[in-house]
Amino acid sequence: MADKASSDKSSNAKISIFGAGSWGLTLAWLLGNAGHDVVLYTRSFEKAQDLTYAKITAPVALELPLSVRVTSELKEAAQADRLLLIACTSQTVREVATSINEVLNGAEPPRDPLIVVSAVKGLELGTLKRMSQVIAECIPNANICSLSGPNLADEILAGMPAATVVSCEEAEIAASVQAILTSKKFRVYTNTDIVGTELGGSLKNIIAIAAGVSDGLHLGANAKAALLTRGLAEMTRLSVTLGGQSKTLAGLAGMGDLFATSAAVTSRNYRLGAAIAGGATAADAESALGVVAEGVATTFAVCELAKRLNLDLPIASAVESMLEGKTTPIGAIMTLMSRPPVSEGKSLEEVSEKGPKRDPGDKPGSSDGPTKISIIGG
Repeated sequence: MADKASSDKSSNAKISIFGAGSWGLTLAWLLGNAGHDVVLYTRSFEKAQDLTYAKITAPVALELPLSVRVTSELKEAAQADRLLLIACTSQTVREVATSINEVLNGAEPPRDPLIVVSAVKGLELGTLKRMSQVIAECIPNANICSLSGPNLADEILAGMPAATVVSCEEAEIAASVQAILTSKKFRVYTNTDIVGTELGGSLKNIIAIAAGVSDGLHLGANAKAALLTRGLAEMTRLSVTLGGQSKTLAGLAGMGDLFATSAAVTSRNYRLGAAIAGGATAADAESALGVVAEGVATTFAVCELAKRLNLDLPIASAVESMLEGKTTPIGAIMTLMSRPPVSEGKSLEEVSEKGPKRDPGDKPGSSDGPTKISIIGG
């Protein structure tokens, strides 16, 4: 009977999604069509009305199923008996999470453990914290998960199969969320390395900007292959330094997300890079997108982290220089190509021997211990 009850709960779950951008809308569409009771929250009353009564054409084209209710009333969505899924932009997560906590504090205590899932890829400027760290500060009693992977919204909405990762330090919590989010064309894996999962999803956006620049300059397959490989090495170097596991970066949240975002012409970070290669400034390129390209803020946050940690991240530094207008795309490429030659086998053993450094706001026990390196660095 207990197994049946658990199965019923995962097949008809109560889910609240905070954020009606392209990813939030896609998750609402996906989970609503899977038979779940979904509440989609947007701060705008007008947008809530539009989403309720009209077929959506922007930022993505879709028609929400009847099982999705759209609201601008936070109290309707922020309920402790629902799975809370945050899908806003990275720089608004703190505001949204704080507001959710204020509503929860005025309600009855939950019977089951409160679970909050971050579907946001990025780092908070200023604090340089990961999204789960920000949420933990704002909703201190929550079990926090991260959802990340190669999940391009347009492909999911077209009914194409996709896979993703739910990460939580508590394996049982991750498994419970996995059971809810998994559907016929959306396969969900789990891990307990939330540091690596979040950083993989965040850092790949920087490399995706560089990939857009590479393709925009028509540098060819050889250059792009080198860029993605060395980019993955940079992602792994920073992640391991901050307590993540290298194997996570070799999985869906790292390599998988990197390859998808760097190849898809619909990827906003890729498109930003391509526009910069065509002569646009970073500000004009992002304005033309009409949506937030998370890689921009992430680039600045990561380069600041690299300075504090004394880490060499040449691709991230080159992207930062282009975004700030300090160098041209061609100049950035020449800088990368003129770096002193090194052995590809130069590993991350030094990082491993010293042990991972705590990233801002980390708590004891958030790392899974010594990391065996399987991705080359240097």
